[in-house]
Amino acid sequence: KKAFLFLAGRILMRKRCGRICNQTARRNNPAESSDGRRDPTSLAAKGGVGGAKKKKKKPKRAAQTPKGFGAPPPSLDEVLAGFETRVPEDAGDAPCPCGAGEVYDDCCGPLHRGDRPCASMTDVLRSRYAAFSWRIVGHVMSTTHPSCRDHRDDRVAWARDLDRGGMFDSFDFVKLEPGEEEISEENENEGFLAFEVTLRAKEDGNASLAGQETVISERSKFVRDTTHGTWSYVSGDVRSQVAGLEDTTLNA
Repeated sequence: KKAFLFLAGRILMRKRCGRICNQTARRNNPAESSDGRRDPTSLAAKGGVGGAKKKKKKPKRAAQTPKGFGAPPPSLDEVLAGFETRVPEDAGDAPCPCGAGEVYDDCCGPLHRGDRPCASMTDVLRSRYAAFSWRIVGHVMSTTHPSCRDHRDDRVAWARDLDRGGMFDSFDFVKLEPGEEEISEENENEGFLAFEVTLRAKEDGNASLAGQETVISERSKFVRDTTHGTWSYVSGDVRSQVAGLEDTTLNA
């Protein structure tokens, strides 16, 4: 009997020690259930075995534009292509608006398209007059020298300003009368050319001025690029034959 009690006591002691050890282990490792199995929910919360893996952050893409959003700004060519022109459909065979007596494709057309450079001051004058007449903004810009006060570094903004208010849209271009070229005595790459332009107010403008003609005279300064030999417009003294303004420089 003593032996049986001793053995029974040993068994009870082992069970009690086992329960104490299990309770201690569960306190230290809550992911394990009371029956000794691991709790997958706890492991998942801690990112352990069977849990969801953390997603890696994707690297940010480089910005598409300097501001990081939106479409890139339009190019000068794209802006010019969106402007309204007065070029007729049969322009190539039409009389050139500069009044030289030739068809457009044999006169100012190649200058406007960049197929031929402006090799003289008269080329610049006639092609610019034709560009204003037919509303070809790009040629007005390309024949303007950087030293001209109208020139702007922001060419897109410059083109838009010309389109809005610099192409004489309220007038028809009636006639150009160029004078003789004058080469400067001090500099063979600098010259002057006087001319007169006749404009007629359009019918859709001011009703009281519609049909009236105005003659504007100008003595323009041009310079020649010593590398390419092309001429460009620099400045001009503009006067009008309107009574009372004959001796007034309009763009001073």
